[in-house]
Amino acid sequence: MKKKDFWRITLDTNPDTCNLKCIMCEDHSPYSESKRERRNNGRLRPNMDRRLLEKVIREAAAMGITEVIPSTMGEPLLYPHFDVFLDLCHELGLSLNLTTNGTFPSPDKHKNVEYWATRIVPIGSDVKISWNGSSEKTQKRIMLGADLSQHIENARRFISVRDEWSNINYCSMTMQLTFMRSNLDEIPELLELAIELGFDRIKGHQLWAHFPELAKENLRNDIVFAERWNLVAKYCQERVVKHNETAKRPFRLDNFFPLQLEHLDDIAPNGDCPFLGEEIWVDPSGRFNVCCAPDQQRKTLGSFGNLAEGSLETLASSLQYQELMSSYQSHPLCKQCTMRRPS
Repeated sequence: MKKKDFWRITLDTNPDTCNLKCIMCEDHSPYSESKRERRNNGRLRPNMDRRLLEKVIREAAAMGITEVIPSTMGEPLLYPHFDVFLDLCHELGLSLNLTTNGTFPSPDKHKNVEYWATRIVPIGSDVKISWNGSSEKTQKRIMLGADLSQHIENARRFISVRDEWSNINYCSMTMQLTFMRSNLDEIPELLELAIELGFDRIKGHQLWAHFPELAKENLRNDIVFAERWNLVAKYCQERVVKHNETAKRPFRLDNFFPLQLEHLDDIAPNGDCPFLGEEIWVDPSGRFNVCCAPDQQRKTLGSFGNLAEGSLETLASSLQYQELMSSYQSHPLCKQCTMRRPS
């Protein structure tokens, strides 16, 4: 059984609100029926209530959790209480780990990047900007509604503010990818772009193909593409080693590990879960979740209570949670999870 040592919490504050339609997103993809069905049935998920937001963050801080992540489903900067989120982090001394789609929406469109940067960087541990192509064609094909030139400009402006604060609080910058056939050949170019722009890291994940239309994008369902991925990963690792010989700050790669060609159906045989015992997830209603798996599939892992009815610490110590920690490696959902890493 894994040891429980929670240090981070993710709050899915506004999962049904986003201004892009990335093809791999379980809810906002043009291939997804879930949000469309909820809208047609009048059951769109509400934003997290401000009082619940404050309750969860304060209880997390009291538990000794040191880092919080705003919604990774939907665009967090569109959450109407995001400034409250930031204020609570400032007050409680919590670090913010943000994943944004790179559009930086705000009421003042001209100064949107600088506004958010000056609010986030002083408490930021890491800011991940979703990015999936080095060419305009690929970026727009994967992240519908995105503009590559605007993405580049926004990143430059945000990183400029980060650099101004670097002696007070160094907020690392991550270019975040989903590895798939459409962008495989552009990953080396994305690495060069990330280095040139001043990012500290590229982090990626193998595609979790939620829809039949994405099966052809999966690098793990064809040994030819799996072998090509292994070559790309090896090239990127060697390029970073060379870069770091003279770099002022070392660049990092995350999840650029080779696929085991004899186990393509299991990305990391016997690999540990990166969430259980370490990170808590809370949905907009206050439901205690255990990971970032697609919501309907995640429910097959069990029911772990709601923050509207219990405290965060009590739910995190429940018998159901302890049992999952000891048995997850045999669960069908966990076996297909693309977030695990080789042990």
